[in-house]
Amino acid sequence: MDHNTENSGKVVFNDVNDDAGEDVNNIIDNECIIGQLGSGDATQNVQKHWSTILDKGIDHLLDAEITSLRFSSLDDGGQFYNTYAKLVGFSIRKDEIKRNKNNIVTSRRWVCAKEGFRTARKEDNVNCKREARPITRTGCKAAFRIRFDRRSNEWVVGEFKKEHNHDLVAQLETQFLRSHRHIKDSDKAYIIALHNVGIKSNQIMDNLIQQAGGYENVGFIPKDLYNHVVADRNSNMRDGDAECALAYLQAKADMESSFFYRYTVDKESRLANLFWTDSQSRLDYECFGDVLAFDTTYKTNVYKKPLVILVGVNHHRQTTVFGCAVLVDETVDTYIWVLQNFLIAMNNKTPISVVTDGDKAMSAAIRSVFPESRHRLCVWHLDRNAFANLPNTEAYESFITCMVRYVTPDEFEDMWKKMVDKHNLHNHEWLHEMYAKKKKWAEAYMRGHFFSGCRSTQRCEAMNAFFNRYVNRKTRLYQLFQQVDRALTRIRHNEMGADFSSNYTEPVLITKLVKIEKHAANILTREMFSRVQEEIMNEQTFIVLDSTESEGYHTYTLTQYECPDSKWEVVYYPKDQHMKCSCLLFESYGYPCAHLFAIMKAEHLKQIPPSCIMKRWLKTAKSDLSDKHESEISPDVVGMARFSALSFSCSQLCFFGSRTKEGFEELKVEIARLKCRMEELYNSSINANGEGIPSRVGIKRNVRDPAIVKTKGDHGSTKGKRKEGKNLKKERRKKEKHLLTISYIKCHRGPQQCYHSTARHVMHLCPLPRNLAAMYIKHEQLSGQLNSIAPIHDVHYLAQQRLHGMGQLHFRPQTIPSCFDVQDSLQDM
Repeated sequence: MDHNTENSGKVVFNDVNDDAGEDVNNIIDNECIIGQLGSGDATQNVQKHWSTILDKGIDHLLDAEITSLRFSSLDDGGQFYNTYAKLVGFSIRKDEIKRNKNNIVTSRRWVCAKEGFRTARKEDNVNCKREARPITRTGCKAAFRIRFDRRSNEWVVGEFKKEHNHDLVAQLETQFLRSHRHIKDSDKAYIIALHNVGIKSNQIMDNLIQQAGGYENVGFIPKDLYNHVVADRNSNMRDGDAECALAYLQAKADMESSFFYRYTVDKESRLANLFWTDSQSRLDYECFGDVLAFDTTYKTNVYKKPLVILVGVNHHRQTTVFGCAVLVDETVDTYIWVLQNFLIAMNNKTPISVVTDGDKAMSAAIRSVFPESRHRLCVWHLDRNAFANLPNTEAYESFITCMVRYVTPDEFEDMWKKMVDKHNLHNHEWLHEMYAKKKKWAEAYMRGHFFSGCRSTQRCEAMNAFFNRYVNRKTRLYQLFQQVDRALTRIRHNEMGADFSSNYTEPVLITKLVKIEKHAANILTREMFSRVQEEIMNEQTFIVLDSTESEGYHTYTLTQYECPDSKWEVVYYPKDQHMKCSCLLFESYGYPCAHLFAIMKAEHLKQIPPSCIMKRWLKTAKSDLSDKHESEISPDVVGMARFSALSFSCSQLCFFGSRTKEGFEELKVEIARLKCRMEELYNSSINANGEGIPSRVGIKRNVRDPAIVKTKGDHGSTKGKRKEGKNLKKERRKKEKHLLTISYIKCHRGPQQCYHSTARHVMHLCPLPRNLAAMYIKHEQLSGQLNSIAPIHDVHYLAQQRLHGMGQLHFRPQTIPSCFDVQDSLQDM
């Protein structure tokens, strides 16, 4: 029984003057009534009386039995007549109500839903554009009235007419009658809980149908469910989308002292920019804020506002979110506003390195807010831009070689000059622009600067794709914040799983440097240990050529087996065990290289020196910082948690009860009894507190909903353009499939030969030197993983994955895939 029908003295059925809305909106819950049988009070005896009469069946029911009924309340009489109507096969609505001079109801009359006739309306006009609704009134005279009897203090039957002038509905079709369609509070809570986690309304309805055992047992139709979801959304947005969104953020700030958000409004008082971050993100930035990457994604909300996600890399090499922002545009001033508020939220801690695409507004904002940070441009975007702007494939390959080659700055300048002279690119505008930015992309200038393996905005693209599971172009702002919280919960759960794996499982030791390897396994996370273990294994290929001792330090010169021309120098200080290698792998990635492990072996060290350990990769990277934030738990959250816990327990109860006939019958009676008892407690709580669900109380800011904006990522497609685009995509897929088939047949000698074979078939590209990929892949297996997504390995200079967004590109995407795209496709096969 719904709690709305339990309040004594309240009129259950609402007066409506239209066919579509005149039916009664309550359904009778017979199980609750039957469950009350056996109680001794007068109310339950009355309910027992009329429910027992109906149990006899309509065929054996006499008019005298109905007219002699007595009811404890007005609601009780309405419930009886609605139950009777369902058994007979018609719908009811309320009609006449009488009150005394004190405005107290003394009489109530219900009639058949087909009572009376429709009045003449505009729908009768043949020129009306909207189709007229079907006629549902037939002048039926069936009615039921009860009045209050002062002597007995009960409601007695004053009128009962059972004759109908229309066909009655079959029992299976009563589910469509209005007075017999009602969503209970328990179902409402279940529906909203499922809807909040992204389950579609039609799937929720299918689940309810399966649980109830058929459409006829659900108690409402799919249209009622859709209407309830929309009504709930409109209720949340009663003050406007922007006001609701800001109220949600303020509520989080009230419950979580470290929650931070800032927003701006335009001249029309519309929400413009908004930045927010929670306490966990601020804690993560304090631990892993040395590297920051951010990019803009689109189609995440109904206002087309760009969403900026600022991310980093945690100690498991997973992507972690530091903050988010929705923007009104993508200008320099807007990005400066975002980064300034980000800096304020993070206690003015600036990142060591920043990775973005080639967007000029972002670059200008970074120069303004993070002048000391090392800014790196995304190599993936540079590759695509080079392929589109350079005149031929030979020039493109030369540019890539200059970009990825591990050389000194002087060697880079020499290589660049040779490339320009060879391909006659002295007056090439794009190449001159790139040369002016060489310190932002050339590996020769990036060596020794810590980027934690981030060479592109791939993590941002992967995060954007991950968030697209939760938001879309129809998402409202208040929904956006809730869905972002869901996504963050998933990300942090995956991090917790990685913590568990690192702390409570032991890796297999496979090298001969057992003590050093064991030490690494004890202190490093599992992901970082696997990388260090690989370096320990590679140590066997290095040979110490020379060793010199100076005052306070030793200098070792190493070479590699079968590569006698390659040499590295390692400086070792015995006093504090400080070590430094000329390859600068530790400075760039944060873990020791194979050269350092070779010297550890030569010095008979049993543990990795502290100078070769970066705290951010340790299992205890976050242990020094308190991750407990005192916060007040929202009543809505408490209620949802209780609902979830009880739902799980009830599912187990129902499973065991359904296994036997005796268990089924006993559980059915107990559920009915407990249901009425819990409903009684709930109604008592409502009467005591004045309302069942706490309302959102906050300061109204008078912020209007944002205007729909035009962004760089919004191409304003129409239906015709979308259809044309789909056809082009189909043709492109056919061409790609054909190219992939040819390439796959000819590529059977391994990844390096596969690359060259593919390059000859796509765009007539000439192969890169064989040593180029081998040179760059040695220490550069970029993970780029997003929590549960598997690590991505380099083949040329970084993994060319099928990203969901192109980002800020300065060229028109090619219709024919590049050699890197085809190579990735081959790997997927």
